[in-house]
Amino acid sequence: MTIEEILAAAENQTFERKSIFIKPEDLSATLCALANADGGTVAIGITDKSRRIEGVDRHQDLVNDILRVLVDCCTPTVPVTSQLVICVNTQGQHDHVLLLQVEPSPRLHVNQADEAFVRVGDKTKKLGFNDRLSLMYAKGLRFFEDETVADASLDDLDFELLPKDRLWQNSS
Repeated sequence: MTIEEILAAAENQTFERKSIFIKPEDLSATLCALANADGGTVAIGITDKSRRIEGVDRHQDLVNDILRVLVDCCTPTVPVTSQLVICVNTQGQHDHVLLLQVEPSPRLHVNQADEAFVRVGDKTKKLGFNDRLSLMYAKGLRFFEDETVADASLDDLDFELLPKDRLWQNSS
């Protein structure tokens, strides 16, 4: 991607712009959401609303914090590839924007607070318990058939339908 393409692109299901000054916990939600959904790209160093180019070159400490988010704030670690894109920042200086390419993951990724997110349109949505469970079913991490039924008892089983060569056969 070129800086012109990054600036022209609309934020959507797979693309987001973030300021270099983003809080790590806020970035972790976006990265987990992309990994839990269709994957996508986060452009760091451009404000998302005004598309002002801040760049990353003069903020190496913040870039290091951003790169640590993947390991320190996302469980499991979100797989990302990174790329620097040449630009000129709003102060007229040669600079770079950091692109983080997130692959869709077969695993469930959560932030440091054990919260799960998905990307829906151009928004990052925090999942409630039922939505998180549905995502785990969809990813094959849990199976409905393995769930316990709270009020079940042996009276709920029809022993006539069960194989006769099993040890747990009804002995009455």
